[in-house]
Amino acid sequence: MIRHYRHGIATLTHRLCSSYSTTTKTSTLYTTDTPDSTTIQLLSWGKGASGQLGGGVEETRLYPSPVTNLLLPKSNFSLFKTPGLLSGPEGSSSNNKVVKVGISCGLFHSCLVVDGELWVWGKGDGGRLGLGHENSMFVPTLNPHLDNVSSVALGGLHSVALTSAGEVFTWGYGGFGALGHSVYHRELFPRLVKGSWEGTIKHIATSGAHTAAVTESGSFDG
Repeated sequence: MIRHYRHGIATLTHRLCSSYSTTTKTSTLYTTDTPDSTTIQLLSWGKGASGQLGGGVEETRLYPSPVTNLLLPKSNFSLFKTPGLLSGPEGSSSNNKVVKVGISCGLFHSCLVVDGELWVWGKGDGGRLGLGHENSMFVPTLNPHLDNVSSVALGGLHSVALTSAGEVFTWGYGGFGALGHSVYHRELFPRLVKGSWEGTIKHIATSGAHTAAVTESGSFDG
């Protein structure tokens, strides 16, 4: 009985995967002019009731499913090892530009950083997508209000970005002081955090309703 049950689940999963792959065309979000390139695919799965999976619909996915493709230079790209960490120079020793890629997931929203640009999707309540409104986005959508983004950390109701210059921007629901602006109201656009720390911020982290940062000297601010 158990053997037949497992076989039925495996068959159903195979049919679902086959149906998805044949009926859904995955878009390419980023392309490079480099002749020697490789395709990296972003996958997501789990609860998607608020569009946080980026597949264009509100649904729960039981298996990894493609969201978008990235066409990257084969020898000159790197993946963020730690969300929120401002990494040092990596990649090829040549003068070619290194394309850096990173992802982060919040409670009901997600994001992708590619070559300094920020793409967001999911639930927009409280302004957590930073697009200037509270509408939800069901596919990766470029946030035009930030550039030179090096990493992002997403909380439950807010978002934090770290630029290549070490600047910290926050947006979304400001309850409990999570945004660091000495106010409790929401921010619909990314807003620069002005703190009393010394030195450049090198690492950011966030959780449900609080945020922290570490400077290059190792000082902690939260």
